[in-house]
Amino acid sequence: MKKLVYSIIILVVSFASFSIYSQLNNNDAVGEITIIIVDEIGDTVSSKTYDFTKEDTLFSILQDNYEIGCADSSYHITTVCEPLLFNSRVILKVNSVETDWTNTFIAVYENDEYSNYGIDSISLNDGDVFRFEYSLVGGE
Repeated sequence: MKKLVYSIIILVVSFASFSIYSQLNNNDAVGEITIIIVDEIGDTVSSKTYDFTKEDTLFSILQDNYEIGCADSSYHITTVCEPLLFNSRVILKVNSVETDWTNTFIAVYENDEYSNYGIDSISLNDGDVFRFEYSLVGGE
């Protein structure tokens, strides 16, 4: 009887996790987004609009159009961008804007609101504006 209860609990948790993940990555079918890159002094160094399809992710658009660097397992910058924490990548560099993760990071804003999701979990919706902004840890 215990095994049956445990099995049911595992199935329910697995189904709930799959359902939540599916909702997080729910892109519009097609559309366009704008990506803005802001450097350490607050200047916009890039502002471009890109078309996307259902198969695209914010990461794939970044990777295809910018020189990016990600954190490795020790949070050192690398060009090999493998998912880390919560199956998401940590972006440390976009073109000339580079951070060290210890004192600085790249904050991601979606439609002027700080994103609470990792780069791989952000949905793309027609007209979205994403801002990647150099930020100080614990500062403004």
